Amino acid sequence: MTIILSALLLGGILACNNENNQRKHVLILLTNDSQHVQYTDFVKEIQQTIELSGYATECKVVYMDLEYAPDAAYTVLRQMNDSLQKIGWVPNVIITENDRSARILLADTSNTFFNLKQTPIVLGSISYPEEINLEGRTNICMWINKIDFYENIKLAYSLSGSNQVQIELDNFIYDVLIRRELNEAISRPPFVRNFDGELGLFSEQQLSEKYKDSIVVTTQRIDYGWYDIHNPSDTVLKRREQLRTFFKQSSKYPTLVVKKDFYCDAIATKSNLPQYTAIATDFADGMGSYLAGYFASYSTIAHDCGLATARIFNGANPRSISGQAHKKYFWMDYDAMQKMGMKYDDYIDQFRIVNAPFEIEHPTLYLVLIISGVLFTLLVLFGIWLIVSKMRKGLQEEKMQVIGRSRNISRLCLNSIENMPIETIDDIKKYISLAHPKSKKEIDQVRESLNKPGSYSFLIYCAPKDDDNYQWWEFRYDITSSDVIGLIINKQEAIKLKERLDSVTRSSNEASLKEAFFNNLSKEVKKPLDEMCSACDRLVNDKLTKTEREKVVAELQESSESVSQGLGDILLFSKIESGRLRYVITEKDAGDFLTGFYHEVSSKVPSHLKFVLIPGRPGVYAQADFDRLRNVLTQFLLNAIKFTKEGSIEIGWRYHLDSHECEFFVEDTGIGIPAASKERLFDLFWKGDETSDGVGVGLNICRSLTEAMEGHITVGSIVGKGSRFSIWLPARAVSQGQELPEPQGTTKIL
Repeated sequence: MTIILSALLLGGILACNNENNQRKHVLILLTNDSQHVQYTDFVKEIQQTIELSGYATECKVVYMDLEYAPDAAYTVLRQMNDSLQKIGWVPNVIITENDRSARILLADTSNTFFNLKQTPIVLGSISYPEEINLEGRTNICMWINKIDFYENIKLAYSLSGSNQVQIELDNFIYDVLIRRELNEAISRPPFVRNFDGELGLFSEQQLSEKYKDSIVVTTQRIDYGWYDIHNPSDTVLKRREQLRTFFKQSSKYPTLVVKKDFYCDAIATKSNLPQYTAIATDFADGMGSYLAGYFASYSTIAHDCGLATARIFNGANPRSISGQAHKKYFWMDYDAMQKMGMKYDDYIDQFRIVNAPFEIEHPTLYLVLIISGVLFTLLVLFGIWLIVSKMRKGLQEEKMQVIGRSRNISRLCLNSIENMPIETIDDIKKYISLAHPKSKKEIDQVRESLNKPGSYSFLIYCAPKDDDNYQWWEFRYDITSSDVIGLIINKQEAIKLKERLDSVTRSSNEASLKEAFFNNLSKEVKKPLDEMCSACDRLVNDKLTKTEREKVVAELQESSESVSQGLGDILLFSKIESGRLRYVITEKDAGDFLTGFYHEVSSKVPSHLKFVLIPGRPGVYAQADFDRLRNVLTQFLLNAIKFTKEGSIEIGWRYHLDSHECEFFVEDTGIGIPAASKERLFDLFWKGDETSDGVGVGLNICRSLTEAMEGHITVGSIVGKGSRFSIWLPARAVSQGQELPEPQGTTKIL
C-alpha cells in the first residue's frame, strides 16, 4: 500500500511539473483598437489552436491603434514591455496581425522591446513580404496574404452588374504598394485603368456603349498627406470635395475596399449600398457594411499563426516554416444580403456566408427541432390534461358526497331536537331557577319580560331537569294579558350540529373553490394547448414566409411560457401547502439584488411600456430568501404587465428607518383595483375577473412566502390610475464608510 501511494504521489508531482513546463507565454500585437469587431474571436482562435497542440497558453494582447493614434504605438509597446518585466512575464513567441503591426515591431532595431533578436516572431497576414527585411534573422516566421485584386474586382463586377468598380487610395506608403500590385493585376483586358480619375468621370452612356465589354477600375485619391500651409481652409475644402464626390459615386457604383483607414470606414458607413472588400478587416461588422469578398478570414489567419506557434514550441526553426500563404475563400455577409434583398439559397454554393441565423443555415433541422419541441410539449400538456380531468371528476364526486352528508345531517337534526313546553309563568320561573350563574344577565332579562306582553327568545345555560346536566337551552315564548305559551328547546345538540354544519359548509366551499381552481387550470392548459396545436398545424401544412414562420414560432414560445408559468405556480403552491418548501434566509445588498432583477426581467416588459428602476438608499441590507423574493416580485410584475395597457411600470426599493424594514415595490399606471376587491386579493383560487388569465394562486403564494420570511405585503391602488404592490422585509442600513461584517446565512424549514 505504501509503495502504491508513493507511486501515485510521484506521478502527481511529475504531472504538475510537466504541466508547468508546457505552459507558454504568447504576446499578440494587434493593429487597431480593442473595439475592433473581429479581435475577440481572433485571439481566442490563436489560443485554442495552440492548446489543442498540447500547450497550456497565457496570451497578452497589445492594441496599438495604428489608424487613429500611430504616433503612440511605441509608447504603448514600451509601457507593455516595462509592465511585463516587472512581473517577470517573458513571451515565448510574439505574433503580429498584418504588415503595419509587423513594421512597427521590427522597426525597433535597438532591441528595446521583448528581446526581438532571440524571441521567435510569427508575422501573420503579410501582404507585402518584399518590404519586410529578414536578412540575417532566423527567428521570424512569415505568413503571406497577398490581395487578389483580379478575383475581387471580377466579384464586384458580377454581383453588382456594374462595369465600373471604385477603389479609394491616398499617397501613403501602403497605397503606393497597392497601386503597384493593382496596376499589374489589371494590366490586360477586360480591365480599363482610370487611376485617380485621369480619364474623368464616365457617364452611364459611355459605360454601356464604349466600355460595355470592359471593367473600368477607377481609383479616387484622397490627398490626406497634402496640406497648403498658406491656405489651410483650402486643404479642408479640397478633402471634403473629394470625399463628397466619392460618396456620390459609391451610391451608384460598387466600391472595393483594399485597406483599412479613416476614409474607407467613412465610405462604408455612409454609403447606402453595401461595399466589397478584399481584406478581412471589418467584414461581418454586424451592420452589413460589406457584402462580399475573396480573402483569408481572421479565423484562417489566427489558425495558421497558432499552428506555426505550436510547431515552434515543438522545436521547429521559425525560418524553416516561413513563406506559406493563408488560404482564401469567397465570403458573403448575411446582414448585407438582407439589405440587398438577396436570397441565401442562391449563393450558398459559391460563398461561405456568415451571420446567417440557424434557421436559415439549417432549415430542415430547425423545423425538426421546432416540431419535436411542439410534439413534446403537446404530449406533456395532454398528460396534464388527463390528470386535471381525472382530479376534476374526483372533486365533483367528493362535492356530491358532501352535499349528501349535509342533507342527512339536516334531517337528523330536525328529528333529534329535545324540547319542553311552557304553559304558565310558574313554568318559566321554575326553569330559570335551575339556570347556571353564568347566565345571570339573561335570567334578569327573562324576569323583566314576565310582566310585559310580547314575544321573547333567550339562550340560557341551565339544567331544566334538575339533574345538574347543564346545557344550552333556548327559551322561546309569547306572553299575552291572559296566558303564556312557549317552549324551551335544547340547543346543545343544535350548536354541535351547527358546528358540524359549518364544517361541512366549509368543506363544501373548499370543494367549490377547488373545482373552480381546476376549471381555471383546465382552461389555462386547454387554451395554450389549442394555440400550440394550431401553430404546429400551420408550421407543418402551410407555406409560410420567413416573417410568418417567426410569428408562429413566437406564438409557440408565448404559449409554452404561459403553461410553464401556470405549472410553476401550482408546483410552488403544492410545496407550500404540504410544508415541504425550504427557506434559506440570507443578507444581501438590496440595490445589487434589485438592479440584477431589473436587468433579468426587462425582456418580459412589452416595448410600449416604459420600464423604470427607482433606486433607493445605498448600503441597505435586507434579510430574505432571495429566490422566494424573486418569486414574489416576478408575480407582482406579471400582474402589472397584465393590467397595464399604456404608461409605465416602476420597480424600486426604500429603506424605512422607523421600522428597520426594506420595502421592495412594483408600481404601475394600470386599471387599478376596486375597493371591494382588495379584501379578496390574496384569497386562494380567487380571480377578480373570471375571464382573465391565471389560476388564482399567484398572490396567495406571495402572501405565504412573505409571511414565512417574517415580512408583510401592502397594496395601494386608485381605480383608473394604477396600483402599487410592496413587500416589506427586515433590513438594516450601513453608513458610508462603515465596514459590513460577513453576512451569516440561516436556514429555516417551514
